[in-house]
Amino acid sequence: MSDNDKPTPQDQRSKAMQARIIRASITCLDRLGYAETTFARIQAKAGVSRGAITHHFPTRQALVAATAMELLAKALGPVERRAANADQPEPVRALITRAWGQVVNSAGGRAMVEILVACRTDKELYHLLEQRLHDWDAQSRASINRAYRGSGADPDDAELLWSMTRNFLRGLVLHDKFVSDPAYLARMVDRFAGLIETQLIPLPAKDMP
Repeated sequence: MSDNDKPTPQDQRSKAMQARIIRASITCLDRLGYAETTFARIQAKAGVSRGAITHHFPTRQALVAATAMELLAKALGPVERRAANADQPEPVRALITRAWGQVVNSAGGRAMVEILVACRTDKELYHLLEQRLHDWDAQSRASINRAYRGSGADPDDAELLWSMTRNFLRGLVLHDKFVSDPAYLARMVDRFAGLIETQLIPLPAKDMP
């Protein structure tokens, strides 16, 4: 990297401010839901001025879209780390359990569910995220194909099984509001993971691309 390519102090401050605002957005989405996540509440949580927010994110939808992109990048972690590993892929039950505990059932995961639900009615938000969501879905499916195969005859069976898994786990986030015992959710995740591990099979290291 040349001296001209190095981020300036102003660039670093700008990125730090954006990260601070996005963290506040995640917290508000998780705790309050999309409808109640306003600039005023994000401003209060981040401890910044309204102008600081709108300088980086001119609309609420722009901020929420940037938040979603940050969360989507992190959500690929559980699969991509294993897909890129030369060793045997992670056992399916462990993969699903970790995806639930570290990604989906987290502040970021719950915030992402709020964003996805909001995309159904907020056309501006959906327009900002539509292509990114399609790209992320394709990347997620490709990552699974590099490390696992499905037991079915269709060549995309592993992708189908992983898409089912993602949708099941996201659905549990919504179901959580109606379950008084968190252990019951954990049992559902474990039971579902046991079913999927009979259908989604780790590829031997020699067969991984």
